[in-house]
Amino acid sequence: MTIRPTAPLLLALALSAPAMAEGVADFDDLTLPADSYWNGPDPGGIQEPDPFGGDLPVTVGAFESGGARFSNRYNPNYAFDGVTNWGGFAYSNVQDTTTKQYSNQFAAFAGTGAGPGADNYAVGFGYNDDLDPTDSGQLLDLPWVELPDGAAPLSMLVTNTTLTALTMLEGDDFGFTGPFGGPSGTDPDWFRLTVFGTDASGAALASSVEFYLADYRGDDDYVIRDWTEVDLSTLAGATRLHFNLTSSDTDPIFGMNTPGFFALDDLRFSGVTAIPEPSTLAMLGLGLAGASAIATRLRLRRRAA
Repeated sequence: MTIRPTAPLLLALALSAPAMAEGVADFDDLTLPADSYWNGPDPGGIQEPDPFGGDLPVTVGAFESGGARFSNRYNPNYAFDGVTNWGGFAYSNVQDTTTKQYSNQFAAFAGTGAGPGADNYAVGFGYNDDLDPTDSGQLLDLPWVELPDGAAPLSMLVTNTTLTALTMLEGDDFGFTGPFGGPSGTDPDWFRLTVFGTDASGAALASSVEFYLADYRGDDDYVIRDWTEVDLSTLAGATRLHFNLTSSDTDPIFGMNTPGFFALDDLRFSGVTAIPEPSTLAMLGLGLAGASAIATRLRLRRRAA
């Protein structure tokens, strides 16, 4: 006798197969009071000596959103404008689009996160003016994101922070730098975010992704304000993403004059194993139960014959 697959059995087999889904780190799974930020320390981080000789240890750790891990360094020995020294990534929901002070370094120039939801977003800080992109050690010193196991990067949304955008538009309040474009408005200034990838062995990928957060080199000068999508699919094979900022506005001694911050939201990646919903598990149970009942009836019929 040929036993044909039944609808319950087919359903059970389909539901039991591993499902791959798209994941997203949107930071709305992190709890923040309104109009606030978190820049460390990670309570589970590693304590390291301060490289500048401070008395207190530096906490090196990370936070997680959507299964991805975002690097964070917190140095309690130093503070500027009321903000404790930090690097890597922070997360925020600050909505200040007008204050050009370092106390406002956690505000996205877009005004909110990309939404919908709690409208949290991440802020990255850290750069290397003389980066060797083939040096994995230097890449690890930059802000980095570790993707979930088996995931591949797809895209992200980025914008400027308020502090960085207003500094490029107006110049700073310390006399170190003027507005992009210079006095005549024709200087070919730019501010660029570059994303590098490293694989599971820590080796740097050959490709990278560049995105200009400001560009005054052509006829249409701009400073990015809205959340803007950046394609990361060319970094397939990366298990970590590393972010560096560079600018045309640099000092030969002190390096980049442009404040080295950017805002990030909705980092998307593929290849994540989906967790079945309770209703799906219930359907799977019904399918298996139905298949089991049919098999039992067939055995009883054969015995009766």
